[in-house]
Amino acid sequence: MAGPNYSRRDFLESIGKLAGGSAVYRAALALGLTTATTACGSSSAADNSTDTSVTVNPGTTTPTDTVFVSPEDWPEEVGVGKSVVILGAGIAGMTSAYEMNRLGYSCTILEATARAGGRCRTIRAGDIIEEIASTQICNFDADDGLYFNPGPARIPHHHANLLRYCRTFNVALEPFINDNRAALFHHTDAFGGAPQTARQVKADLRGYIAALLTDAANSGALDAQLSAADRASLTTMLAEFGALDSDGSYTGSSRNGFIETEGQEPNQQTPVAALSLSELLNSDYWRYQTAFSEEFNQQASMLQPVGGMDRIAIAFEQRVHDLIRYSCNVTAIRKTTDGVRIEYQDDAGNSGSIESDTCICTIPATVLSAIDSDFSADHQQAIDNFSYSKATKIAFQSRRFWEEDHHIYGGISWTDQDITQIWYPNNGFGSEQGIIVGAYTYSSSAGQRFADMNPTARLEAASLEAAQIHATYSDEVSQGISVSWPNIPFQKGAWGTSEPGLLLTADDNIYFAGEHLSILQGWQEGAILSAYHAINGIVSHDAV
Repeated sequence: MAGPNYSRRDFLESIGKLAGGSAVYRAALALGLTTATTACGSSSAADNSTDTSVTVNPGTTTPTDTVFVSPEDWPEEVGVGKSVVILGAGIAGMTSAYEMNRLGYSCTILEATARAGGRCRTIRAGDIIEEIASTQICNFDADDGLYFNPGPARIPHHHANLLRYCRTFNVALEPFINDNRAALFHHTDAFGGAPQTARQVKADLRGYIAALLTDAANSGALDAQLSAADRASLTTMLAEFGALDSDGSYTGSSRNGFIETEGQEPNQQTPVAALSLSELLNSDYWRYQTAFSEEFNQQASMLQPVGGMDRIAIAFEQRVHDLIRYSCNVTAIRKTTDGVRIEYQDDAGNSGSIESDTCICTIPATVLSAIDSDFSADHQQAIDNFSYSKATKIAFQSRRFWEEDHHIYGGISWTDQDITQIWYPNNGFGSEQGIIVGAYTYSSSAGQRFADMNPTARLEAASLEAAQIHATYSDEVSQGISVSWPNIPFQKGAWGTSEPGLLLTADDNIYFAGEHLSILQGWQEGAILSAYHAINGIVSHDAV
């Protein structure tokens, strides 16, 4: 038991030493420290250390002396008379501009494209997808409910900073169904290739585990661990947990659903028979599919903005629009005696430059590595070696056959094929048409396979694989569109997968931010946390 002087900071430091940064973030949330969350580390925040929390460098197991920070921690008007140039108008860049502008800094965002939001984007009828070697036009029907989020698409309930901005900016939210027991699990070599409902797979696995553990307890195999009273309580609990028969065996249950047969008597129901334990174990469902929604960032409740994820980007943009210079492609990043100089080229080919006291660079490392710069050798090496996911998403418009024919309302079906996941829309239930995400592939090999295809070939491949889950799929879907993130200019990857390491530290007056430099890589909350980390470094320097 901890002594009276064992603080929450001590507790979080001990977690960091044992389990690393992700565990610290989870523990901080559990302690109610949801408004003080940066989870990115640098020595610049050491003077702001408190007795309430501690951050760690993502990917490491040793906590630093920094603290979780939030906008409330920064002195008002600390930035008056100072300037910052922000590279990139994604969520990290716009968060930086929004918060620093409130602190009095003169902020300028240079955005390489004609739109803000970065990977926070929603595709609707008429939108154009520009890849490095192809162009697609979205042919969805013009309907507010028909849209596709090719980047971030869900928000965990504990991503407190993002949700706070949604409240502040009046971004309406609705449920995102991550785990639907009516959705399907498919494995090419299991059950003759026939997909199985999530409800049955999960119910049968629980039942068999409970039966095996009950047998072990009753046979005395657990006597060294259990008292007689504990054993009785355990077996009673397992009977409920696994829906066991009165003798402690498992033969299936009503949790599996019921067989519909012709001529069945009213109120008569025949439960679906249990799947074979051996085939369940051979199916590989249990390796990741059945436990997916148990992961901290995938647990219910999940949320999404009403009308598309870009509602968040638009809300940020409305508040920093006057600070953004669009279509300004950064060509060089220079250090000066007192700050930085950023050189750029606009879409008309005109060159320009801007000098500033500091810079926050949110450009993805895959793009940043090719920009002429004055980075230190170590920072440049870290940028050059940074890796990103090769994820691709593919969407189709369709009659809502998944609802009408299969009673699937939202959620995700899984397959061991390259398409990996099929997402059913979480909006417009009962409407005639919907947008089904026919592939969300993120493994390196599958992602590269789809990246190497032209858009037409992607749609054909995705439709062919999805037909193994829904037999009529190819006849139902149309008007497909795909986004392969390795091929998107100024992105060249879906999310960062390397350890942030040195990029959490400033290179003179150049600070780095972006989801790739956070404990929550691939999440918008991570982009916000990284922005807070960079802001905290600048504010700590300027407040001295």
